Amino acid sequence: MFDWAYKKRLKDDLETWVANGWITSAGASAILKEQDQEDGRSRLPTVLAGIGLVCVALAIFAFIAANWEAIPKALKLIGIAVLIAASHGVAAHAARKGRKGLADLLTGFATLVFVGGMALVGQIFHLPSDWAGGAFLVSLGGLAAAWLTGSKSSLVVAAAAAITWQVTRSDLGAGTVIEGTIGLAFLAAIFAHAIVYPSRLSRWIAISLLWVTYGRWFAETAEFLESTTGTGDKTLLSMALAGIGGLAALSVVIDPLGDLFVKWSSDRPNRKHGHWLMTRSMQDAGFLVLCFLLVVALVVVPEFSSGLSIHGLLTWTAVLPLGLALLLTGAGLLLSYKTTKSAALFAAIGFSLIVIVVPIFTMNILLLSAGTLTALIGLCALATWYNNRFWALCAYLGLTAIALWLLQVTIGSLLGQSVFFLVAGFLLLGVALWLARLFRTGKGGTENATITQEVQS
Repeated sequence: MFDWAYKKRLKDDLETWVANGWITSAGASAILKEQDQEDGRSRLPTVLAGIGLVCVALAIFAFIAANWEAIPKALKLIGIAVLIAASHGVAAHAARKGRKGLADLLTGFATLVFVGGMALVGQIFHLPSDWAGGAFLVSLGGLAAAWLTGSKSSLVVAAAAAITWQVTRSDLGAGTVIEGTIGLAFLAAIFAHAIVYPSRLSRWIAISLLWVTYGRWFAETAEFLESTTGTGDKTLLSMALAGIGGLAALSVVIDPLGDLFVKWSSDRPNRKHGHWLMTRSMQDAGFLVLCFLLVVALVVVPEFSSGLSIHGLLTWTAVLPLGLALLLTGAGLLLSYKTTKSAALFAAIGFSLIVIVVPIFTMNILLLSAGTLTALIGLCALATWYNNRFWALCAYLGLTAIALWLLQVTIGSLLGQSVFFLVAGFLLLGVALWLARLFRTGKGGTENATITQEVQS
């Protein structure tokens, strides 16, 4: 995302790696030379070609629309089929020649032609508009092209169509089990493709589909409860805090739990590169949502209600992600009893999740403020320990928002302000002393290597 920051950090890391003897000076020079030459120009032809193919597809459909009455129906259908087949044929030829980027673009072009062709077929036969049905067919076609050819551009089209289908497939409260099963199948197929054929855009659109799928489930549940029991905002806010917080925490802890499971089960193979990239992207998304929810739970929720209903925790949309998150966090703490760094991650995420659901049980502003401040400070320390700048950005933005809000709330009362700064000071001192003791003992930097050596031996 921030190439200049990555290159600066890479230079610092290479200097350390050469000093430790992990790589040679010649190897470090070669890496730096390649990074200096890689300024984005190598990707420019692919980007321009992609935009050009989209323009060509738009030009074709604009031409057909301009001559709609003059072109016979049969010719329209034959033309669409020939264009799709020809695009896939040229893509296959390019793939055989080793031009994978061109093959991917041509497959994506064929997918776009398929999408436009469906719209034209509806116009030809005067079919009633059905956005959900069209998105469903586009998702199926895009997934077929993506899996048969490994095309990442086709996957993006399929994922966008799946998101559209989830939003428009039926009225809230009228969803069926079959529709829910189809939605999960789309999610699994798109996630699997993003892992087998890694791409940053594929990963993030797959994660977006995950949250949209959960959002649809949440909306269905909320509509059902409102129509049957007259559920109010208090229950819905409880569901949102518990469910969204649980899903965010799950996204963060699944990866380190998998690492610990591999460490303690030496017969298990290491994960492939695609798995590693996907879980890292899920961690980033989950960490961002957790920091956002910490701010919402303290600043926004009390503005809407003086108290939340515990009945929101009893719905599947809340209890399932929350329960799984707490269970996996506890399992991670048990498995990381010899790995301080991992234990700190599970402790920080688990504590943040607990703080997010505290408003369901009490609206005591002092308790909420102290808990939220502690959680965000812990997340800041965690981001620093893991040297993750995106995590640090999220945590510091959340901490800044909370500090400004607390200052605004307490500025009118000197007594309240003194209590706030007293609690904040003790919390900061406690965290600083704990970290100083931890780093002084050296446990944080050596235990991971010790366990790895034990497993290998």
